[in-house]
Amino acid sequence: MKSLRPLLLLPLAAVAAQAYTLELELGKSHPTGHQDSNVVGLTIATQVNESFSLGLNLNSRGLAGGTSTPALDVDARSAIAELTYDLNARGGIRPFIGAGVGYSWLSDNGGATVTSKSSSVLVTDVFAGVRFALSENLDLAFTVKNAQFIGVKDSTGANKNTITDWSQSVSLRLKF
Repeated sequence: MKSLRPLLLLPLAAVAAQAYTLELELGKSHPTGHQDSNVVGLTIATQVNESFSLGLNLNSRGLAGGTSTPALDVDARSAIAELTYDLNARGGIRPFIGAGVGYSWLSDNGGATVTSKSSSVLVTDVFAGVRFALSENLDLAFTVKNAQFIGVKDSTGANKNTITDWSQSVSLRLKF
């Protein structure tokens, strides 16, 4: 049995060898037909292989304005599972694309004019960007993202809408 003990450590060594990243994102959101707002996000990810990474993006943005009466004024906090593909995984300049699906919680932004009867909705996103290596463990990234907030109900609760949100952000990515 002594010879089997080293084999038990192999799964632990495999987990320790994986690359993990932590990314802090700051940007501007442009919901279609709504006022611009800030986006703040955090992504925790792991490399699946050399080109693919799987991550959890947690972000917050405002969805305010619109043409309906009363106007929409909510905060959207989202948790999105994202798959990212690096187009040039070994270069100093690394373009990437990706997609994700998740859930968004909507809450009153403190204004008296809230049209959303939805407290939570499905959210999907697609994105593209480029990363620049600042050091071995730090990247600077610029990203453009399209998010769809699906099933946002109006003030009557009868109509469901999809809010399209374009955002651009800059982020710092730490690699462990």
